[in-house]
Amino acid sequence: MDDGTPIKELLRYQGEFLAYLMAITRDYSAAEEVFQNAAVVIIEGATAGEPIRNFRAWAKEIVRRQALYYLRKQGQQAKHRRPLDLDLFEAISDAFLEEDDGPGVEVQALRRCLDKVPAPQRRMLAMRYEGRASFEQIAETVGTTAGAVQRALSRLRKALHDCVRTALRTEERA
Repeated sequence: MDDGTPIKELLRYQGEFLAYLMAITRDYSAAEEVFQNAAVVIIEGATAGEPIRNFRAWAKEIVRRQALYYLRKQGQQAKHRRPLDLDLFEAISDAFLEEDDGPGVEVQALRRCLDKVPAPQRRMLAMRYEGRASFEQIAETVGTTAGAVQRALSRLRKALHDCVRTALRTEERA
């Protein structure tokens, strides 16, 4: 692998890795921290010269090990916090490590439905769910009230849900 490829591959799967880490750590900052630690190990390992046949599977295992290391470290530091049950960790990890052939039909349907959403609403969705902006922050950016943003996003989520359900029903009949 050349120097640019491991980073591109890592970024390709970043969302998937962060989703797994959020499920494990239940804390966005902690998930980011673990992802960054894993990224260092992944990039160093990928540029070490040893050929990697399945980057995604290899990187997933590194992310899983970094998450386990983080949980063990947290368990030693926080006596009053309830740690993640090891069985739950294993169940989440098994689902994460399971190979798939790309996005599922639900994800594909959601992407098609998102393509139909007007740009201003897509921007609000991105601010809320990718940027983790509050309703107040979004309202300030788009020039409305926090309540209006909350209602708009609620209606948009419902419309997307209905669109995905319709698309899946249509696909089942085909």
